Amino acid sequence: MKPALLLLPILSGVMWGAAGIFVRTLSDYGLDSATIVFSRVSIATLMMLTLILISDRRWLRFDRHDLWLFIACAIAMLGLNAFYTVSVDEVTLSLAAVLLSLSPVFMLIMAAVLFRERVTVRKVVCMFTSIIGCVMVSGLVEGGSSISVSGVAAGLAAAFFYALYGILSKRSASKGYSTYTILFYCLLISTIVLLPLSDLNAFAEFATNGAWEIGYLVLHAAIASFLPYTLYTTAMARMEGGTASILAAAGEPTAAAIFGALLFTEIPSPLMLLGMVLAIGSMALMCMPSKSEKPSGS
Repeated sequence: MKPALLLLPILSGVMWGAAGIFVRTLSDYGLDSATIVFSRVSIATLMMLTLILISDRRWLRFDRHDLWLFIACAIAMLGLNAFYTVSVDEVTLSLAAVLLSLSPVFMLIMAAVLFRERVTVRKVVCMFTSIIGCVMVSGLVEGGSSISVSGVAAGLAAAFFYALYGILSKRSASKGYSTYTILFYCLLISTIVLLPLSDLNAFAEFATNGAWEIGYLVLHAAIASFLPYTLYTTAMARMEGGTASILAAAGEPTAAAIFGALLFTEIPSPLMLLGMVLAIGSMALMCMPSKSEKPSGS
């Protein structure tokens, strides 16, 4: 595996960690969650379409029998975007990102239920350790702090859809579809679903304020959707899903904690930092295949 390939999920995690910056700015302006996600995916759809038209129009083709797969991927992407947007608006950026990094827990559960994969003692221990780490990051252990239940619930829901998107995008790639084909139709379907749910007047009002606002929306779409999904989906298609999840899970909470501290004075305590290390480390250990799980000759 080329070392440069390992950078793809790390960079995608860092960009997702920065998404909260845009969410809070747009939320303070008055845009609701559905409109914020719509602004992101609709512009990202245009970016992806432009890339396809310039590069290879054959990427627009797909077998109609696989339409259900693109719809399922879109639902997973939509759930991830919507719930993560709510989470970063109601809890600290670092907690929202750590909750999202619990996606391997949902991957473990889905793999056990759908594919009858064996659940080992190591994976169960790692799962509970990561949950303990999340509780530490929330600040509840230290007392004197309140936490948004809806923000935590949204973060967990985002982690579920994150895991689901990883499984479905890898399934799509295994059928021979390009990363750009998968992403374009996921973004397009998400845009269509969100259109009637969004406040288009508020979106238009923000976009027509000036060149800076238009540039901000484009940057938001690029950093929070177009680039990270392209990098992550490419990585999922070219490496083990567990490896991509580990690297993205490491980059996202770290970046979110740094951005939260620098821009929103969300300074984590030593205990919170320890919780972050526990959560990320246990997720990494859980995703690593054991000797019995590695294919022979590897």
